[in-house]
Amino acid sequence: MNFIRGSLLVLVSTLLLISFLVLGIFATLNFSLRYENVKPQINSFISEFVKKEVSQEVINEQAKILQTSCKTNSNYSFNDETTNYTFVIPCETIAKGTDEIINKESALLIDEYYYKKYECGFLECFNEQKSPWFIVSQHAKDFWKKQFYIIFIVSVLLMSLIYLLMERKNNFTILIGSLLISGFLPLLALSGISKFAVSSFASDFPLDLNSMILIFFGKAINVFWTGFVTGIILIIFGIFLKLLKVGIEVEEWLEKKGEK
Repeated sequence: MNFIRGSLLVLVSTLLLISFLVLGIFATLNFSLRYENVKPQINSFISEFVKKEVSQEVINEQAKILQTSCKTNSNYSFNDETTNYTFVIPCETIAKGTDEIINKESALLIDEYYYKKYECGFLECFNEQKSPWFIVSQHAKDFWKKQFYIIFIVSVLLMSLIYLLMERKNNFTILIGSLLISGFLPLLALSGISKFAVSSFASDFPLDLNSMILIFFGKAINVFWTGFVTGIILIIFGIFLKLLKVGIEVEEWLEKKGEK
């Protein structure tokens, strides 16, 4: 019976370790795809892309066209054939120069794609959407957030099974804390690998792929430290309970010895 209990405990503990690993990845994707994290990365990518692919002469000529239009209008609107999006640029922004114009266009484009309502499910969108921007949208964030909560519930159920299977219940939080730290530890490697990929393969991959890597895993280190600190707290709490139990047992032993 003890052998069966022990085997089940090892099995469930292994499943919980895997669950924590997946939980950390889903949490990273969820937090990394927040608007305030996505916007600066994409804005930087678009700005660098424009500067790299479009000559400064062309940019200056377009700026002159916008500035000429602003002599009789309060803003300038145009439809971009590549993105099929109509940009409306205030003349106040145009007056600040080409960098501000590019930043404004980027901001408008980011808002359009990030908050766009998609009729397809996240996985279905890979086949239905021609544009890949949905993978860094609110739609994608909500998908990973949902997966995170599903795995979180699975983790809670597995922890409940572990508690039932353990003979020494006071070791429960120590075991859970250790598994949590171990499960989140690969996030450190994930963060490092993503940075290595960006720095080492920048010449082999398109710029947008490098930016996507930073977007997806930008919060990996933050999620790791959250899991690590939580695991440490659980371990310390478990040790405290063990010491408290030992103290109570010693006190009871001393009382019995005093009565004798």
